[in-house]
Amino acid sequence: MTKRYIILTEDEELVTNALETVVNLAPLLDLRIFSSSKTSYIKIKEKRAVQAIMGMLGSTVKAWHCAAAELLGRLIINPDNEPFLLPIVPQLHKRLVDLVSFPAFDAQAAAVGALYNLAEVNMDCRLKLASERWAIDRLLKVIKTPHPVPEICRKAAMILESLVSEPQNRPLLLAYESAFAEILFSDGKYSDTFARILYELTARPNSKFSAARGVWGM
Repeated sequence: MTKRYIILTEDEELVTNALETVVNLAPLLDLRIFSSSKTSYIKIKEKRAVQAIMGMLGSTVKAWHCAAAELLGRLIINPDNEPFLLPIVPQLHKRLVDLVSFPAFDAQAAAVGALYNLAEVNMDCRLKLASERWAIDRLLKVIKTPHPVPEICRKAAMILESLVSEPQNRPLLLAYESAFAEILFSDGKYSDTFARILYELTARPNSKFSAARGVWGM
């Protein structure tokens, strides 16, 4: 039993080290390398590579799901990787939102960072994230708790600002108007961001909420 535990521990360390190396290389990584015509010992395709990363994201091992979240967040920055990652956005959103609720601050940071990059990809990503159950609540919790790293709180606030930029998301986000207003008046660090969010919600021309126009005017 002890021997088996040692082997498993060593395997986990090997995978963790490999993951950390790939994360560091992620800004340079193009998933099309897996379909390259050049001679290679790698016998998997892009889809299988993405599935492997998603498997790590779903792992109970903290080092693995944190590294996988960070890796996916960095991969999506490269437009050439989008065709391989966009089909899994719904599953990706669900797992990342789950990680945001974890008590471990590093898991929250990795998830928020990945969600931040995903929200910048296109309108569809923003619409799907806004409709993901608990997404808004958990992003607000990161800000209110707050997360010990201010940059993570700032990114969570900017994700919300990105979501409200889509007219189709505004009915969903309007339900959080009082929560946004509370942060606006209680936390000076993010007051500008939440002022813009509230303005977008209630003061956009031709909005069906235009009766509230000017309440949060800037």
